[in-house]
Amino acid sequence: MEAEQKLAPVEPSFPGRIGLLIADPVHGLARIAARKTGGVRDALGLVFLAGVVFRLPDLIRAARSYSRVSAGAAVSQMVGVFGGELRTAAFVVLISAVLVVIFAGRGRRDPSAALELGGACYVPYFMVWAPVRLLDLDAWLGYVPTLVGRVARVVAWIWVLALVAVSVWVVRKPVAPASPSSRRGLFAGLGLLAVPAVALAMNVVWSAQHYKLLRPLGRADQAPDFVLERIDGKGAPLRLSELRGQVVLLDFWATWCPPCLAMMPTLHELYRDWHPRGAEFVGIDSDGPMATREDLRAFLTQNPFPYPVVLDDRNAGGAYGVSSIPHLVVIGRDGRIVRVFVGGVGREQLDAALAAANE
Repeated sequence: MEAEQKLAPVEPSFPGRIGLLIADPVHGLARIAARKTGGVRDALGLVFLAGVVFRLPDLIRAARSYSRVSAGAAVSQMVGVFGGELRTAAFVVLISAVLVVIFAGRGRRDPSAALELGGACYVPYFMVWAPVRLLDLDAWLGYVPTLVGRVARVVAWIWVLALVAVSVWVVRKPVAPASPSSRRGLFAGLGLLAVPAVALAMNVVWSAQHYKLLRPLGRADQAPDFVLERIDGKGAPLRLSELRGQVVLLDFWATWCPPCLAMMPTLHELYRDWHPRGAEFVGIDSDGPMATREDLRAFLTQNPFPYPVVLDDRNAGGAYGVSSIPHLVVIGRDGRIVRVFVGGVGREQLDAALAAANE
């Protein structure tokens, strides 16, 4: 009781709290274990920060979709941005929490406290990936070398597991959550947030310089041309301009996207109905480095497509402003966009869009 009263007046700032987990993890985690709160809150703070800082161009594009495409598209894209960040954080937090519960020992297993400690374990994961994501910004290199990504993943998980081990030790042998120097944690936290601050500044400058590129494509816009390789390796690369004179539906999808997979039967049925009427569909895989060419070919062997499937080179998705999937674009015979759909869509809406493009 006395410990809680001593802790009550002392509540470090957000940088101080996350910095304490880096500078003095024992006392930082003991603080969370004693209060049974704080870890998840700060993990959510980092999720929001990552979405704003590292995905700012996508958020600007989503906001502009409100008037250019639809309110639903704007909401779907924003949900896609923050949903992706939240999905990664949730995986780290839940794995960490489960490990804390398992190894805490009988009589000391408290799922709520373990979840808060699991939230704290997301801090080192964020810290390792922040500079890697800085490299991935279009305002910087625009890509992450494969070796760098692999090393970062290993280092991040080693650090997470180390913090899990400290969490278990704190739970099994309670440590008095004495407040160490707040300045020490604050400096560590500010150092951690320096990389996101640089990323934000770079994205603000880049977005201001490329504001026109962040204008989402909408009705009557000319569909950007592209040349993309077919995943099955059969035939020449597919060039969109060669399909001029046909109604075209572009489907940006990925193997890890449940809504995309759920829409496949509908799209395949639509294709069989519309292809005889002069329509062509193109599946554009957006897996990126998450799947190899062999993985994609194996997927297509198990789930054959009746229309061509090509591999996005990142340029096509960028040209069409794809920030969340599924993302479908219906193009008229004159090469102009008739309708854009972001997120799951029903057959009736797609039928109506294809009919409008066919007029």
